[in-house]
Amino acid sequence: MLGFLVLLEGMIRWFNVTMMSTLGSGLTVWLFSAPNTLTVGASGVVFGYLAYVSARGFFTRNPTHIAVGVGLFFFAGSMWLGLLPGASGVSWQGHLGGALGGLLAARMLTSSHRTW
Repeated sequence: MLGFLVLLEGMIRWFNVTMMSTLGSGLTVWLFSAPNTLTVGASGVVFGYLAYVSARGFFTRNPTHIAVGVGLFFFAGSMWLGLLPGASGVSWQGHLGGALGGLLAARMLTSSHRTW
């Protein structure tokens, strides 16, 4: 669902957000995970989409984007807890890196679309 919300802005935007989230997640896991650990999955990209969709309204000042971000926080706000260390065997580093990639994507890809 989050990827679809990004895809509504176009295939190029979806690709860029996906790549930035993937790179952010991968680099963060590579730099900060414990040695000899295995990290597999796409949850970092999901957190990238979450951060992008949540933050883009801040940068665009578009009422629809703001409403979607607030609604997303209301319905999926507990997902943000995945950024914190907690459950054993869950790569919070991947989640955090993906979210940082999504925030960076929101900043870089939407700053030229400000409507204030």
